[in-house]
Amino acid sequence: MYMLPQILDISTENFIINQIISDLKNKLEKILNSFSIDTSKNRYVNMFIEFQNIMNEASGLFFSLLFENIDKTFKNSKKRKENYYINKSNVKRTIITIFGTITFYRTLYINKLTGEYYFYVDDVLGLEAYKNYDPIVRAVLVQDSVVTNPNHTSKYSPLNILNLKNQLSNYIPKQTIYKFKQDTKIRKVNYKEIETNKTLYVMVDEKWIHKQDKNNPNKKKWIMSKCFVTFTGIKRKGKRSRLTGRHIFITSSDKPWKEFMDEIHMIYNFEELNTINLLSDAGSWILSGASELKLYSNNKVTINTCEFHVKQKINRSTTDKELRLTIANIIYEKEDKEEFIKEMDKLIESKTSDSRKQKITEYKNYILKHWKGIINMKNSLCKSSMEAHIEHCIASSFSSVPKAYSENNIETYLKLQEMVLNGINIFNYYLDTYNSDDNYIYNKEKEVNYSIFEHSTSNLPGLYSNHSLSKALHSVIDY
Repeated sequence: MYMLPQILDISTENFIINQIISDLKNKLEKILNSFSIDTSKNRYVNMFIEFQNIMNEASGLFFSLLFENIDKTFKNSKKRKENYYINKSNVKRTIITIFGTITFYRTLYINKLTGEYYFYVDDVLGLEAYKNYDPIVRAVLVQDSVVTNPNHTSKYSPLNILNLKNQLSNYIPKQTIYKFKQDTKIRKVNYKEIETNKTLYVMVDEKWIHKQDKNNPNKKKWIMSKCFVTFTGIKRKGKRSRLTGRHIFITSSDKPWKEFMDEIHMIYNFEELNTINLLSDAGSWILSGASELKLYSNNKVTINTCEFHVKQKINRSTTDKELRLTIANIIYEKEDKEEFIKEMDKLIESKTSDSRKQKITEYKNYILKHWKGIINMKNSLCKSSMEAHIEHCIASSFSSVPKAYSENNIETYLKLQEMVLNGINIFNYYLDTYNSDDNYIYNKEKEVNYSIFEHSTSNLPGLYSNHSLSKALHSVIDY
């Protein structure tokens, strides 16, 4: 890139300023004249809408003149004449900005040595080729679409407020917004470390999302998304409760535990943790990864089976409300496994349908298999709110509406959702990563702690052997 010591000279700057002042003066005079003859009760609204439109037009004119004069300055420079031929003048480019559509003309050059084509203005401004929407517009739309959804964003985006004349008739197509989301360059985010108090809670569940299948459109297929919610405790205020030290991790990966631990061990200091409570519905994929939570010899992992799923099994076993209460009382109050077996066997024998007997037997076996986890949950200080979290984090955005997603794009959508839930500003994230091939890190790592060479109680080698060493290694890898 050939940057000039001074992109514009004084005479060019004065020319642009004079043009803008002259244009604004004429338009503002029209506002004042129309205001004096306007007898309606909407004077205030009409004046502000017209002023907004004038400022948008003035901004568009300013940037068009600026870009064209930057190109003109380079075109006449000695450095350009030494390195570039002129291939074509007045090449039109139109981009959609927060001020509306801006059109300007620039010169296409050819490098004398390489023969490559070159747009100086695009290079100086960092504008990507073949992009009709500028990065600020794309960042706003991506952020809004994560918080709401692309359909609502296309109609009700704040960008429409900046162009009031067209907000009722024109809006950005939702498929265009989906494309912006798909093109978002997901980069690793180094979250701030969260203080722990010897205990960590990990809630886990999955949610099935409809999958696009163009080859077999009539065959139902699903994407399994996994959600991990970690927290250090519960803060209660009146009737409401709030998780403290919360972090959310969402993925569609077939190696969820590995990716979860790669991220979470940088957020919580596992070396200080004594108890790690795993709260879940005891799904096989969840329990198979429970051992991953133990990074140090002092980490004790306790399996807790969610009360919601236990009572769901009880309620599906019988419609008798009194019997439901009796069975629940046997489990949670008496903690009597033998009496539970007798009560369930009696219920099974009372059924005439073999399929019904088989189903109740499955419910009985589920509770027996996870009896210890059920009792652990009863005695846990913090109960599970995973069903509410899975609804809020995934279902409300991805499975509550009849829409299928591509397996190639779902991970990007889930990661954007995860970042918003963890307090990341998507607008800033997008602008910091859209035009860079380098890994982007939100929070710089702390200085390397040389206590990594001191004795550690870790029972695992390598990456997890020490909290400080792990951070140091990640710092080297990421930078």
